[in-house]
Amino acid sequence: MKRVQTMVLLLMLPFCLGMTKEFDRVMVRAKRGDPEAQSNIGLMYEYGEGVTQDYQQAIYWYQKAAEQGNAQAESLLGFMYYKGKSVAVDYVQAAHWYRRAAEHGFAEAQLNLGNMYATGQGVAQDEREAMLWYRKAAEQGDVQAQSQMGYAYWSGRGVKRDPEESARWYRKAADQGWAQAQAILGILHMIGKGVARDKVAAYMWTTLAVRNGFGKASSARDKIAKQLTPVQVEEGQRQANVWIEKRPNR
Repeated sequence: MKRVQTMVLLLMLPFCLGMTKEFDRVMVRAKRGDPEAQSNIGLMYEYGEGVTQDYQQAIYWYQKAAEQGNAQAESLLGFMYYKGKSVAVDYVQAAHWYRRAAEHGFAEAQLNLGNMYATGQGVAQDEREAMLWYRKAAEQGDVQAQSQMGYAYWSGRGVKRDPEESARWYRKAADQGWAQAQAILGILHMIGKGVARDKVAAYMWTTLAVRNGFGKASSARDKIAKQLTPVQVEEGQRQANVWIEKRPNR
């Protein structure tokens, strides 16, 4: 057992040494005041890449970069306050830093700020304000924000209910491989709400959702399959395979 552990350590040594050297290189730039390097050093401390994991040091470097307006660092600092990593959980501070990053156009922060407005964490609950930030993130291609837009237009949360607009946003997220959106889009095709009723398309999208790891879609896929002929099932599977082949990196 000890021999195996030793072999594993020996195999990992070049990688570890490489990460340590990268940390040292980035640290030189960080100490010179480069905000991007400071943010990246914070990430390396947070995840223990090339250095011993240290949340306090992560916050220290995120703060330095954030004070220079680095959007990534602002967002990461917001996350540290949101999760309470080496600091007390503080939703007000989290919202403050998410807002700064969001105003600098950082999509992930726009999504998170939208979530905080939707739930009333650290800010007064405001569904319209949540939609404003979801839309900004969604228009930058953030799949979770696109899915939130789909839900909002389906439920009428913060906007006028519009099934077609809901389906449009779910389709955007589904096309990027977001499994939950694929499952929902499949169901929408099955019931014909916001999109044309198409059982083969419904089967295709729910099949993709399952293949992408959303196991809950399997029951919907199986129910849809029972309403199809063997030829239609085969066609749905073919369409799913074509979709995957066209997106090799997803």
